Amino acid sequence: MKRLALFFLVLVLLSSMATAQRLPDNAIPRHYQLTFAPDLKAATFTGEEILDVTLSSPSSTITMNSAEIKIQKIEISAGGEVQIPKVSYDTKKEQVTFTAPRPIPAGPARISIQYTGILNDQLRGFYLSKGKNRNYATTQFENTDARRAFPSFDEPAFKATYDITLVVDKGDTAFSNGRQISDTPGPGPRKHTVKFATTANMSTYLVAMVVGDLTCQKGEVDGIPVRICATPDKQKLLGFAMETTKHVVHFYNQYYGIKYPFEKLDQLGLPDFAAGAMENTAAITYRETALLIDEKTATVGTRQNVAETIAHEIAHQWFGDLVTMKWWDDIWLNEGFATWMSSKPLEAWHPEWRVDLQDSQNRDDSLGLDSLASTRAIHAEANTPEEIAALFDGIAYGKTAAVLLMLESYVGAENFRKGVNNYLEHHQYGNTEAKDFWTEIAAVSGKPIDQVMPTYVNQAGAPLISASGRCQSGKTEIAISQQRLFVDPEQLRKGSPEIWQIPVCVKTGGAAPARCELVTKKQQTLTVDGCSPWYFVNAGGAGYYRTSYDAADFSALAHNVETALSPAERMAFVGDQWLLVENGTQDASEFLDLAQNLRLEKSSAVMQLVLGPLEYLHEDILPAAQIPAYDAWVRALLQPLIRELGLKTVPGEDSDRQQLRNAVMLSLGQSGDQAVLAQARSVLDAFMKDPTSVSPDQVPMAFNLLSPTGDAALYDKFLAKRKAAKNPAEFYRYQNSLSHFRDPALVKRTLEFAMSPEVRSQDMPRLIFGEFANPVGRDQAMEFVKANYAEIRRRSISQLGGGFGGVVGEFCDAGSRDAARHFFETMNTSGDERGLKLGVEQSNACINFKARQLENIELWLKAHPGS
Repeated sequence: MKRLALFFLVLVLLSSMATAQRLPDNAIPRHYQLTFAPDLKAATFTGEEILDVTLSSPSSTITMNSAEIKIQKIEISAGGEVQIPKVSYDTKKEQVTFTAPRPIPAGPARISIQYTGILNDQLRGFYLSKGKNRNYATTQFENTDARRAFPSFDEPAFKATYDITLVVDKGDTAFSNGRQISDTPGPGPRKHTVKFATTANMSTYLVAMVVGDLTCQKGEVDGIPVRICATPDKQKLLGFAMETTKHVVHFYNQYYGIKYPFEKLDQLGLPDFAAGAMENTAAITYRETALLIDEKTATVGTRQNVAETIAHEIAHQWFGDLVTMKWWDDIWLNEGFATWMSSKPLEAWHPEWRVDLQDSQNRDDSLGLDSLASTRAIHAEANTPEEIAALFDGIAYGKTAAVLLMLESYVGAENFRKGVNNYLEHHQYGNTEAKDFWTEIAAVSGKPIDQVMPTYVNQAGAPLISASGRCQSGKTEIAISQQRLFVDPEQLRKGSPEIWQIPVCVKTGGAAPARCELVTKKQQTLTVDGCSPWYFVNAGGAGYYRTSYDAADFSALAHNVETALSPAERMAFVGDQWLLVENGTQDASEFLDLAQNLRLEKSSAVMQLVLGPLEYLHEDILPAAQIPAYDAWVRALLQPLIRELGLKTVPGEDSDRQQLRNAVMLSLGQSGDQAVLAQARSVLDAFMKDPTSVSPDQVPMAFNLLSPTGDAALYDKFLAKRKAAKNPAEFYRYQNSLSHFRDPALVKRTLEFAMSPEVRSQDMPRLIFGEFANPVGRDQAMEFVKANYAEIRRRSISQLGGGFGGVVGEFCDAGSRDAARHFFETMNTSGDERGLKLGVEQSNACINFKARQLENIELWLKAHPGS
């Protein structure tokens, strides 16, 4: 499953342990026959289920998962006898138990059930989606919501095959995991019955059904039928997804030892969808903005995001669908692998997108989350639905992908590929746990990956490496020490017992190639041939750790950053230095010096990593009295580069240069550069008149610059344009910008608008929590959440897994932090405990940063006046 944004990943965080809700293992499902008849007007459905199971021993009871389902009739057939069991529900555990009058013998048994259910409005289970003029029925079963559509063994290890039939209104289409094998009239004149082929062996959470008037563009890749489908009014927006799908499937067919393992591939864009997308076996469902593109107005960033989401979900057809984790504590075997894998086909297809540097940005983000004491380990226990939902976070996705990238770099791409393919070959259509993967990589590579991986998977946090070099007998000796990384200076000072086995690669200024060695101790010495004037302890930038150098080594390296390090290495270096400022190891003045050294940086990814902290200082740290001097320095810093780049997109230039220009313009505009602001106004005015009349890639910059200072008249224009939007991207460009306005009256309007019937429940959290990212909207947003907490939680439960406490991390003053923390503690919301702890840590980091660094920044600005 692809989550929408890191903001939500941070909110959906690991909760505390609760009562186990696992099923007994005395009955094993083998095959489901399911028939559904949805009523789209009444928002209900009827279901018939025939379930073949095997009992390991005689038993009078069979317990399954069931929620919001009313069982009308049930029979259990076994040993030549048919019994009518007693039905008892445990709504808290979302379970139903069938108790037969006499023991059911060991061996095969058949459970026949007739029942009714609801098409709910919570975007989970079997739910109702509302299009322009009609309703749709669709499913979202991950993590634990198949039980809302049919009584089931709703745990990933209980794989089975499925025969699915849908009885739908005449004129409607139906989709499911299997290929369609028949479509017959009836029952009655207004219905038709669609049957699908038996599926592969799969977990309940991967079952999918969609009913409505979706229409499709058809294609084929490597003999596999492909369909891209959406509501009839969006048929012109399917082409890019089809092109991307063909490339991605073909690439994976070449990479994997097993070609695409299912009979067909459908990808369906839905009007209402909580996540970004969901990897249901052979029937992937998407939020419309994650699949559909208007190629005339789409930005390069939009194309990349859609392509990355498609690549992520198709990667899941192998990682997650073909091979599935045994239990949710190893969800990283699904999500981390799909995140790591999705870059590969895109890098081959569009090398100019520099997705490798996006991987570096992901590494930086993940290390930021891992620097908090309350972060979790990749492998984490979870039993309840709330705990399971909380595992879908930046650790499962981002950290895991970054660790896999490090291991791939360490063992070599081809060895890693062979290990991956052995893993898939040996476990296809089955379930695995963590050791199954790293055993394969260790066997192929001959390197101790089975010792390295547990240190990254089973313990929380990440390493901080301290390095000090010296020339000794014609060699460079680098003394290495490791400790756990913390953003909190006090935690860092106290230290902690963790030890990682870290693949460390050292690059030097001499002729010697990079040297890689496994650091397994608290202190260790690495030796490199030749006495180098400088060294860098993360060659390639793939190592999942931060690095601190002694003063002399840092100075020598800093003078060579621009010329001697690759963009990925520069990103690692910049990220390291900012973290060391955050935890008090270095002064902010040292990072500002580094920013000056990189003022003509030509990689957009590196420059954005420099500009992010500069924006943070502007928005959250500096008092109003220091802002004019700071803005003048930023303008002086960046104006030479923007003069070189120009203010307008140049036909034929590469996308990285476009993104670099827009990043620099955004910072300059926020610092009051009048030429940049004039260009932004020109772009915004032209876009609102005719979206095809301007370069698409300058449009996000213009919205982001001008919305914060916009007045009620501009706000009203955005609302009107939102209604008239011709495609999903344009619609959300206007809607999401509403939370950027900083006039308190407009902040209030946005919060109230978010709860109105005009806003889909899938979009409500984005608008409300967007105000927490708005420096002047946070306090208003907190008061609004307090006043409307129950309804916000009800409407957003499927998006956020109950995780609200993370918003505390947006506050940078003790009063607001404590008030927000007290509120969420009072609510005592299940699934929110870890998010709240992380939020408090993030807030503390900001508050402490202010206390430590403000004077340093003020002195530095006096010594470096701007223009």
